[in-house]
Amino acid sequence: MNLYTFKLESFHISNTRSRHDDTDTVTFGLQVAGQQFPIQSFFAGNLNNGDYPVNLVFGPVLITQDTTPAVFTYSIYNGNAGELPTSLVALNQTFLSKVVSLTLKLSGADTGFPNFSSGEAGADVPSSDDPFERPLTPQDNPFDNTSGWSDLFLGAIVGAIGGFLFPDCDGFVAGDGVGLSKKQWDEAISSAGGTTLRITMHYPGSNSPAGCGSNSDYTVTWSVTRETIKGSVRQALNTHGLHLHPGLRSLTQP
Repeated sequence: MNLYTFKLESFHISNTRSRHDDTDTVTFGLQVAGQQFPIQSFFAGNLNNGDYPVNLVFGPVLITQDTTPAVFTYSIYNGNAGELPTSLVALNQTFLSKVVSLTLKLSGADTGFPNFSSGEAGADVPSSDDPFERPLTPQDNPFDNTSGWSDLFLGAIVGAIGGFLFPDCDGFVAGDGVGLSKKQWDEAISSAGGTTLRITMHYPGSNSPAGCGSNSDYTVTWSVTRETIKGSVRQALNTHGLHLHPGLRSLTQP
């Protein structure tokens, strides 16, 4: 029996979207099976090129069944979020629901990792193509392509804000979602060394409007850490401030 911690660790700016500083707000969401956790947000402020910690964390979360999906989503928005037609939290919730829906379709099949990245989109404003009917192949792996935007993210933004035109130099500079079953998370974590899977994703952007900067260029680092419960489940959960559900009182793990 395992506990899992999902962490949005940091991001790096190689090039801002704005002429000087980007004004960044980060959102981070998680859903495990039918439980959606409250979306977290972090106002990073005015930033130029460099490395910036985020340290938004969900967990530890107890996941017991191999087929249970665990999905997280994140975005970084440069600009005044108050001018958007919907909140960044609501956008993350919409995106999270889309990724959960697709993950549920795939997590029961023993076909390896589902793919949620289609290659370099290179656009701060998403296209209008619907990515949710895009065929996925058993050989796809969401961690192979670490340079590009997720079609799922871009499609969710289009669906939520329609033809909204970003003012000034505003726009999304990073955004993605990953959903795997517990079994698939375990396989990925084991292949990464057995304790923590840490991934850095690259998000090249398109030219911002005249008078702003050039192509935004961001990377985002996230991690999933697994802790195996040994001995008393009750004691392990109490250590983390968690509570057993009915029927789990006497469970132990050798």
